[in-house]
Amino acid sequence: MKTIHIDLPGNSYRYQVKIGSQILSSVLKDNFLNYSEKRIFLVTNSTLHALYPEFEQTFLPEKLESECLILPDGEQYKTLETVSRIFDFLVDKKANRKSILIAFGGGVIGDIAGFAASAFMRGIAYIQIPTTLLSQVDSGIGGKTGINHKAGKNLIGAFKQPLQTIVDVDFLKTLPEREFIAGYAELIKHGFIRDPYLFQLLNHKNLNELKSDEELLIESIFRSCEVKARVVEADEKETSQRAILNFGHTLGHFLETHTNYKQFLHGEAVIIGMDYAAWWSFQQGFLDEADFRIIHDHLYSLGIMKTIPPVTRDEFIRIIEVDKKFSDEGIRFIGLTGIGKARIFDRISSESLWDNLQAYFQTGALLKLA
Repeated sequence: MKTIHIDLPGNSYRYQVKIGSQILSSVLKDNFLNYSEKRIFLVTNSTLHALYPEFEQTFLPEKLESECLILPDGEQYKTLETVSRIFDFLVDKKANRKSILIAFGGGVIGDIAGFAASAFMRGIAYIQIPTTLLSQVDSGIGGKTGINHKAGKNLIGAFKQPLQTIVDVDFLKTLPEREFIAGYAELIKHGFIRDPYLFQLLNHKNLNELKSDEELLIESIFRSCEVKARVVEADEKETSQRAILNFGHTLGHFLETHTNYKQFLHGEAVIIGMDYAAWWSFQQGFLDEADFRIIHDHLYSLGIMKTIPPVTRDEFIRIIEVDKKFSDEGIRFIGLTGIGKARIFDRISSESLWDNLQAYFQTGALLKLA
């Protein structure tokens, strides 16, 4: 088992990310050794409940009783209505300020349960148990919680750090191929922006080799989580350097919003967004052609080719300018100056990104218009 310590000096808070195989029971037992309450509160979704119907009996300490809320599965349920269901559940089951909430699921469950934990009784503790590759290397770490709004992704939320994040790679065995590829997007992203060794490690393996090699999988997730942990430590509330984690997300969030969160998994949109951002960096003269080709070929090999409904210039700009990365001065866009070297570009105009997108469509792009 590998352990990452995340220290947040701004609020004098420290927590751990535990990474390994078949570690969940023992780590949860350690968490609850000195827990004075008799019950914990579990939030999961219908897919996970069907796969692990005996979760409480299998993984939770015997001394604890559990109350379980099973939510529908899907990005379309990342809403205020779903968060209200969690509040109703906690009130009905008489949770209190000492209660601990467990988020057992992928990024949607982690985001909405974490957001509910940040607000219920002005904040209760919660534990992240991310079960998808995407949530294990991204949303399960760093304390960003929230929900979507019809105008844009993750527009409503809060920073709420977990009590602990437990990454057990055993849950990836039941992960569908499409979900694994979507999670791989965030894994490789950390190689692109900060860790060239991680990129080289993954660039010489295909996805089947990664999935079948448990030692490689744990090492890759560990290195990826290390990148995010160090960035979060330096900039918890994303006032500066944490923005590099948004590499690929400007176009990615647009694609999700434009298609009403129905056509893309988050990681699929990010794969296309990273390809566009790398191409933009090359076109602007910041990334050399050799590195761009390496990045593009790697992303192309993942097999994500998408066609989206037509979009007008005004619609593109409207969606882009609702995103959190927009200010009156323009877009904060994340590009690359090399593999493992992300750079923040401030004051990029929405109009220029639209013009570049039109040119991108004419290349060997991963994205086409219907």
